[in-house]
Amino acid sequence: MNRIAMRTALPLITAGAVLLAGAGTGAAAPADEPVPADGATIVLNDGRVVGADDTVTFTFEGEKPTAAKGGFSAMACPEVNDRPKYTVKGSPHFLPDKKKPQSTWLLPRQTVSWAVAGSHTFTWEIGASAEAEAGAILAKAKVSVDSSISNSWTWNATQTVTDTNNTSKGYRAVLGQVGWKLTGVKTWIAPPCNVKKKTITVVAPRKGDMSIGRQNS
Repeated sequence: MNRIAMRTALPLITAGAVLLAGAGTGAAAPADEPVPADGATIVLNDGRVVGADDTVTFTFEGEKPTAAKGGFSAMACPEVNDRPKYTVKGSPHFLPDKKKPQSTWLLPRQTVSWAVAGSHTFTWEIGASAEAEAGAILAKAKVSVDSSISNSWTWNATQTVTDTNNTSKGYRAVLGQVGWKLTGVKTWIAPPCNVKKKTITVVAPRKGDMSIGRQNS
């Protein structure tokens, strides 16, 4: 699955009744709010499956470090003035709709269809005290990964999402949105001449329609 296919908009259709049907099995009952599971399989409304291993890697340099008060130590090596380097791996990531959760357990051959409308907001998730670095990673990802990526996205339309369990095992179908998980490793030289590394993880939405994620529990 390439990024161009992922960016294809899902069709907008008139809202209808929620449908849960099965062939040869009883209908699964609606569940409470789902517990998000990392690495969920993402299913677009036309049945295409987005693989979590569809990754993109890119690198960039950060801002030049500023000297600490009093300047660098005389023992510091010249490399402490080098710009930090970031290596980032991005992969498609499912973001459950946490404010308006909707999910159901699907047995083999069962189908779920949800009529979705109104405002659904998705925001990025980052580590503590990492907003500035996360912002730099997100800005570069707009160019290197997906121009639709954002720190916040509100979907406000009418759409029907469906999923059919064509596997041999049951799974939970969860309403949400296709986003990106960006894992960046920052490398820099700290005084006097020590190599430092820091991992920054950013889970961010993208400007796109609603989807269904398949989770194991």
